[in-house]
Amino acid sequence: TINKHGADATRWYMISNAQPWDNLKFDEEGILEVRRKFFGTLFNAYSFYALYANIDNFNYDINGCPVHLRDKTDKWIVSEINTLIRNVGGYYEDYEPTKAARAVQDFVINKLSNWYIRLNRRRFWKGEFNQDKKNAYSTLFECLNAVALISSPIAPFYMDNLFQDLNKNISSVHLAKFPDYNEKLIDSVLEAEMQLAQNLSSAILSLRKKEKIRVRQPLECALIAVSNNKIKTSVLGAENIILA
Repeated sequence: TINKHGADATRWYMISNAQPWDNLKFDEEGILEVRRKFFGTLFNAYSFYALYANIDNFNYDINGCPVHLRDKTDKWIVSEINTLIRNVGGYYEDYEPTKAARAVQDFVINKLSNWYIRLNRRRFWKGEFNQDKKNAYSTLFECLNAVALISSPIAPFYMDNLFQDLNKNISSVHLAKFPDYNEKLIDSVLEAEMQLAQNLSSAILSLRKKEKIRVRQPLECALIAVSNNKIKTSVLGAENIILA
């Protein structure tokens, strides 16, 4: 199995499904799913970054634009990655690698790929290499770099390769320090607002499918019932993202 699928995919499958000391009913299809959903998604996210960053000759600058001056979606995903670093670090300290693997997997698939990159594709595509485009590159780099660092205990070979690709082969991820999270960059209100936007977008997509309305066909309106002003404020805060 390791020769066929690789050590990292096998390890990630086993650890994300059960604690190392627990019994696991082995299923080869599970490894294929991990390769496709997690490693495949992470590879596509890096490939997307590398393609456009190389076209623009972008080089990450740690002293670049502060997060508070970036786009709202940048602030959100930076908040999410700092929350992830905090949580994963805690899981490792508590000998909970299964929770760590699942948290990383959820971030890469549902937040970074299916939401952040999808919402911001045009920022990478546009021709002008302005500050907004640099901010998008920097944000995506920071997320990918952090994922490589915090995932390396479970997938040492793949994450070392990803880390060296991101950092121009200057070092190994296993010689790097586990990242520190920045509490000041964590915005739980913004995270909740964006989660609501994701949930509403998914609900609207389900209704489209049910009524056989194509995704590319614009909707005249979407009526959202809210139970209190707090939810209403969150919906209005994410209005432009939901409309997009």
